Amino acid sequence: MHQVSFRQATADDIPGLATIRAVSWGSETYWITRITGYLAGTVNPQKALEPRIIYVALVEDQIAGFIGGHLTQRFDCDGELEWIDVLEPYRRLGIASRLITKLFQWFIERGAFHICVDPGNDIARQFYKKNGAEMLNQHWMHWPNINHS
Repeated sequence: MHQVSFRQATADDIPGLATIRAVSWGSETYWITRITGYLAGTVNPQKALEPRIIYVALVEDQIAGFIGGHLTQRFDCDGELEWIDVLEPYRRLGIASRLITKLFQWFIERGAFHICVDPGNDIARQFYKKNGAEMLNQHWMHWPNINHS
């Protein structure tokens, strides 16, 4: 079993995060710009508020995955899970679920209990459902109250 640790992402992590995001869509250059702007508050998802965070999951000091989220007013939610990615060799080890727990702790510390996410595909939708999310509308899912999850 792999030893996994978690920490807040730094600017030095951004190229690695961009590489992970580019596996499924876009270029590393696109994601470097997007993630840098997201953390700096210059790239904003719809109705996003300033407080935002990215956590990385590390296996043997290498980034195995990450999660990003921010406070929001979208759909009357308090927070939004923006990105979650785990590299293929580390999937199905519970890392993504632990990343969600880490992000939820951050949300709870900020009084954000109603969290939304755009699953994007059926596999993600199943994963979020397994982690307690419910359908919010035709496309989005949510956790109505993570303080009681």
